[in-house]
Formats: sequence, structure tokens, C-alpha cells
Amino acid sequence: MGASKMNFLNRQASGCHWLRQYRSGLVFLLMLTSSLTFSGAQAANLTPAEFKQLQEIQALQTEARWLEVKTLVQAQLSPEDSSKQVSRLMQAMLWRALAQAELQEADYAKALTAIRNAWQLKQLPEADQLNLQGLLAQLMIQQDELYQGILLFEDWLAKTPEDQQQARHYLTLAQAYSQQESWSKALPNAEEAVKRHESAPVSWLALLVGLHTRLEQWPQAVNVQKRILIQQPRQMRHWRQLAMLQYRLPTDERKDAVNPEAVASLRIAWQQQLFDRTNDYQLLSQWLNANGQPLKAAQVLADAQQQPVFTALSEEQQLVVAEQLAGLWLRAKSWGKAEQSLQQVASHTAVKDNPERSAELYKQIARLQMQQKKWQVAGETLNTLLAEYPADPAEVLLLQGIVLLQQEQVAAAEGKFQLAEQSVDPDSDKYVGKNARQWLRYIEQIRS
Repeated sequence: MGASKMNFLNRQASGCHWLRQYRSGLVFLLMLTSSLTFSGAQAANLTPAEFKQLQEIQALQTEARWLEVKTLVQAQLSPEDSSKQVSRLMQAMLWRALAQAELQEADYAKALTAIRNAWQLKQLPEADQLNLQGLLAQLMIQQDELYQGILLFEDWLAKTPEDQQQARHYLTLAQAYSQQESWSKALPNAEEAVKRHESAPVSWLALLVGLHTRLEQWPQAVNVQKRILIQQPRQMRHWRQLAMLQYRLPTDERKDAVNPEAVASLRIAWQQQLFDRTNDYQLLSQWLNANGQPLKAAQVLADAQQQPVFTALSEEQQLVVAEQLAGLWLRAKSWGKAEQSLQQVASHTAVKDNPERSAELYKQIARLQMQQKKWQVAGETLNTLLAEYPADPAEVLLLQGIVLLQQEQVAAAEGKFQLAEQSVDPDSDKYVGKNARQWLRYIEQIRS
């Protein structure tokens, strides 16, 4: 298997592609109340002026007039008259109201500052403080304050009753630990999130696959990937990922063979006509060939040539596929199809512009025609070859002699063998000269 293909497999199985930054999709599990409510005990600790101000803010919140909420709160937090300092309880409630307004406008950095200030004042009831802690932890994680954010969130989760703990809480921790590349800590949280969800979405399962992959837990990764395929069986990327993971599984096959489970997965995807890249066909073909099935490998690659993805390739890329296919037909001893594939190769511009390469190809085509006992066609090919590529003619003359002999044109064959012997380059065509002499002796024997 080529180095480039192995690198491709390593990238796929390493799980690099699944890890995402979750900033844009952060789900706030603990939202502040839709309006600034406060208990009778809190109201008793506020001055009449503070109580009135909070009522004004509450009215604005109810009408979703968030810009006005921000303006009013900021004015209260930074009064022009320094003698009008507000109480610590009032500060906490104002900061909480400001945080809600910032969240509504998706300004998470400012919301984080406001919530941190409200939480650190420790003036709100225990339930409200815990609510703020959970949201503060999530915002810290979202703003890359991962270490402290994770500690706060784990503490919040430990203080939250079991019946209030949700799958998404554990998903948040799994994502946060993933951002730290703490795979072994992320994994149990991802597993718990999936366990607590009745039907975990594909993105959650993909995270779990990625974590198993990072920890090189290939059997577990394969099992979860199969769950993904149950949900989205027509997505080629999931079949591709499953095959790459199965490729990593230990196998009892010979050392250079590919795990049969990986091959089977790709074959199922191929049979369901899910392949959407030429690379998919090439990889399955390569794996089948490695497992001693060159005929099936050739059939897959021949199918690729009929697909729209193949016609979209550059001529150079199409040439690579044609050469691969020709080699597979040869290995499968399908001489006629090998001949057709070599004709395809010979028709490419890159080959036509290389006389030495073209000559070798047509020699190979002629040999295949001879293998099929197509003597007339082989003779025509060799005549064309000798006319268009006259350099180093010894081997072509030898082949012409064999074709003529098979057509019972003994005298003409003898002349070709003699010319072949005379045209031999001592440094490169010694075997041609030896073969020519053997054929000449054979002719002498049949004449006598």
C-alpha cells in the first residue's frame, strides 16, 4: 500500500476531523428568568427607591426592550452622584439583569463579566446563586477559560439534584475536556451524555467515536460508528469512517492483508451506490487486491470509470486509474480486458508524447493479443509499432517472427528472427538475441 494512501488512512482513523470548537453552537442549559423577579425577603432588604428601579427594569424586560434595560442598569451601577451608591443586593440583581440583556444580544463576553460580578457578590438566594454558577461556568468554557470553567461546572453538577441533571450537562463537560485535549476525561462524560439521551443525535455519537479513536479504542469506536449508520445509513462519510476504523482492528489474516470487516463495509457502500469520490473506488479496489481478489478489485475500478466522478478528474488522474485497472486485469488474467485498459492508457496525451513509453505499451498490447491467439491483430499492432517507433527494433522483430510462425509463414518468420539477432544491442537486448537464435534452430529442426 502506497505511502500517500497510508497517510490518508492515518488521518481518517486518527479522528482529527471530528473535533470542533463549540463556540457558535453553545447551548445555555441554565437561562436566567425571563423577568427580574425577586422574593418578599429580598424586597424587604431593598430601599423603596431600589425597589422602584427594579420594577422599571422588570417592565422593560417583559417588553423585551433590552437596549433600554442595559442603559438603565448601567446608569444604576455607575451613578453620577457618588452619594447614591446602591446596596450589594441591588448590585447583584442589577448585574444579573445586565447579563440577561447581554445574552439576548449574544454578547457572551460582556454577559460573562456581568454574571461573574453578580455571582461573586453572593447576595442572591442559594438557588439563584447555583443557577448563576452553572451559567457562569458555561460562559467561561465558551470564552476559553477552560480550567476554571470546568471546575465550576463540575461543582455545579455535583450540587444539582440527580433528577435535574441532563444529558446536555455531561455533553458540555465532554466538549470542554475535548478542547483541552483531555481525551480520557472527556470520554466518560460523553458516554454519560449518550447514555442519558433516549436517542442521542449523530453529532453526539460522532464525538464519542472521536474520543475512542483518540484513545485508540478501535472496537468501541466501531460499535458506536455502527449506531451512527443506523440513523443515517445513506451517508457515505459514515461508511467511510466505519471502514477506516475497522481497518485498525486486529486481524488473523496475513500481515499485508486488510481486515475483512473493513473491506466488507466498503463493498456494502459500493453495492448501494453510495460512493461519491473516485478515491472510494480506488481504496476498495486496493483493499480487494491486497486480499487476493484482483478480479473483484478490477470490477470496482472499471465501475469507477463509468461514474460522473471519474469524468470530473483531470486527464492525468484518469490515466492513473486506467493504469491501475490494466494492472488488475493482468493480475486477474483477464487478457482481453487488460488489452482494452492498456489501449485506454495508450490513448492519453501524456503517453502519446512519450515515444519510449508508448513503444513499451504497444509491445505489451501485442503480447496480450498473442496470448489470446489474435495473430492477425497482433501482427498489425507490431507493424504499426515498428513503423512509428523504429528505435531499438530487436524485440519487435522477434515478436513479429513468432506471430508469422504461428501463421505458418516460416520463411518470413525466419527473416524476422535473423533481423532481430542482427539488431540486438549487446548491452540491453541479450535475451532477445538468445531467443532469436533458439527460434532459428527450431525452424531448422522442423525443416529437417
